[in-house]
Amino acid sequence: MAKPLLAHTIAAPAFFGLNTQESGVTLQEGFALAANNCVIDKQGRLSSRKGWSTTSNKLDTVVDDNVGLNLLGLSNFKDITGTDTVLSWNATKFFKGTTELVTLTPTTADTIAAGNWQTATLNDHHYFFQRGYLPLVYTNETTADTFESVSVHTGTTTGSQAANTVLAAYGRLWTADTTANKTTVWFSDVLDGTDWSTGTAGSIDISSVLTQGMDEIVALGAHNGNLIIFCKDNIIVYGDGDNFQAGMTTSSLTLVEVIEGVGCVARDSVQNTGEDILFLSNTGVRSLNRVVQEKSLPMRDISKNVRDDIIEAISYETLANVKSLYSPSNAFYLLTFPETQQTFCFDTRSSMEDGSFRATLWPVILIKGFLAKDRQVYLAMPDGVAEYKGYTDNGSSYEMSYYSSYFDLGAPNTNKILKKIVATTVGISGQNFTLKLGYEYNATYFNSTITLDEGTVYEYGVGEYGEAEYTGSVLVNKQTSPAQGSGDVLQVGFTSEINGSSLSLQKLSIYAKQGKVL
Repeated sequence: MAKPLLAHTIAAPAFFGLNTQESGVTLQEGFALAANNCVIDKQGRLSSRKGWSTTSNKLDTVVDDNVGLNLLGLSNFKDITGTDTVLSWNATKFFKGTTELVTLTPTTADTIAAGNWQTATLNDHHYFFQRGYLPLVYTNETTADTFESVSVHTGTTTGSQAANTVLAAYGRLWTADTTANKTTVWFSDVLDGTDWSTGTAGSIDISSVLTQGMDEIVALGAHNGNLIIFCKDNIIVYGDGDNFQAGMTTSSLTLVEVIEGVGCVARDSVQNTGEDILFLSNTGVRSLNRVVQEKSLPMRDISKNVRDDIIEAISYETLANVKSLYSPSNAFYLLTFPETQQTFCFDTRSSMEDGSFRATLWPVILIKGFLAKDRQVYLAMPDGVAEYKGYTDNGSSYEMSYYSSYFDLGAPNTNKILKKIVATTVGISGQNFTLKLGYEYNATYFNSTITLDEGTVYEYGVGEYGEAEYTGSVLVNKQTSPAQGSGDVLQVGFTSEINGSSLSLQKLSIYAKQGKVL
């Protein structure tokens, strides 16, 4: 007597994101063991990420393209009139613009040989800070760009005393982490980032509030009317007791809380989302989420499902090179490790029950800096400024891949012989993808390559509602031929070369015949 087919459907594959932390044997099917070059889109589908395209096609002093430009950072200066100026830099030079890069030469006594700048805008001036160099200030108040060094901190006359981190908040600049002093936060006078010795300028020495030995300040943040001081192993919170005023009264600053045992290890990993602050600790990406009712600052590990991968990436990286981005329009937090060319993408639309964020990985992509401006994302790339758009990497294809967890089709004690796999995808006619099937935790897969043909076109696929992810797209069910082999557990893979068009994986249905009882 013939046995009925076993049927199993993975709806919204990788809806929970990448999980390399738990055992693949017991992993819930909503997780993925691999999710490369993907994002979780607003419909909850696993979709190909956008690509990048170099927009700065020439330099004002160079005739050919910008090969070897090696940009290390980006920032946006919005002046008092609302005009945006995108600024970028490498180890020795500064530029402005996103198409034709114009070289800017700051007036400074320092010979600049490093490009680890952090920027902040205060009162129509854009400031650049980096340890070992006098800070720079850029303004376009006149017809010509003004870019020069400024002296900061009382008695400072040499670049060796310049701070490494800067924050513009509550009407003043806050800086910390000089070569000689790792435990003091300096703050400027109100609305004057060049005055550090008169008016209400001053400093905070945190050494007296640390309870478990000394620590070093890495970064600064502002949240819920408080000043957040990120050290390597502690987080210190100061406030003035009045969250309803326009500024912060520095004369009444008081210690709110010291969070011990967790800190920030990379200055440029700190991103304020408006409701939270995300940052990289030595145990993964953390969330600083204030619960006002409890008057406490609980910590959430948002990289819980890829924690060991993050920790391994930290061990290989020069932490000053770690960069991050929060993009409200894309609803993701990106964290890139240039040494291993890995960028982790965390979906910020909502957190899972354990407080973690759904993660995917963008491998083999070298990004040195980020900028979110309006609804656009810009990248600092070796050959210039690039924009996150389209579905090629500067004209080259890239591979999107997904591998499910292992599952037994609800019959753990029998062998299964696959009869068919049905993939429901959203893409453009003519796109190819490959379905893979593996048995028994074996890395050898049976492959079946499929080409999307014409299917049901979305109602809003063309015309005024033709958004990029839907334009010309088709929803198609495609079926593979049976693969040879059998086993008690199965794993499904999905790969595609993305070359100009997006592709989303909506559902996978697996049908298998029951074999012998184990």
